[in-house]
Amino acid sequence: MFRSTLAACFFAVACASPPDVDALLGGVDAAAGAKDFAGAVQKADAALALSSIAAEPAKAWRFESARINALAAGGKGGDVKSSLERLGSAYPKQVTATTYLALADKVRAAGDGPGYADLLDAGLKKFPGESSFQRAIDDMKGSADPEEIERLKALGYL
Repeated sequence: MFRSTLAACFFAVACASPPDVDALLGGVDAAAGAKDFAGAVQKADAALALSSIAAEPAKAWRFESARINALAAGGKGGDVKSSLERLGSAYPKQVTATTYLALADKVRAAGDGPGYADLLDAGLKKFPGESSFQRAIDDMKGSADPEEIERLKALGYL
């Protein structure tokens, strides 16, 4: 009886202890490193659902950043764009023109040319004084990728 009570107490304490953020983030990074980008996003979402992480902006940003990078590496430009829009007001110091450009490059490298164009367009609208977006769009105009050209046309750049 004593052992089962003692075990139950240890279990309750273990369950009440805060999650190991580094271990959780390591799981996200391991999935992304294995190119399991959907798995990385799921792990980040699970961590963000924990109240102890969601309540602390610095911790939450680590998982949001890992999540959005996994989306970009997985070629999910539309999801990256909507995530940046959602995070822009909560994390204005982190969601910068440089963030948009870096994620756009990852999206393009993953094969999502239209998503790349959409991110450049969104970045240009959010940071109109940042000339890097217009330069990247101008460079895209000479692209051999027909999907990129079609997206530029749809956005009104051609």
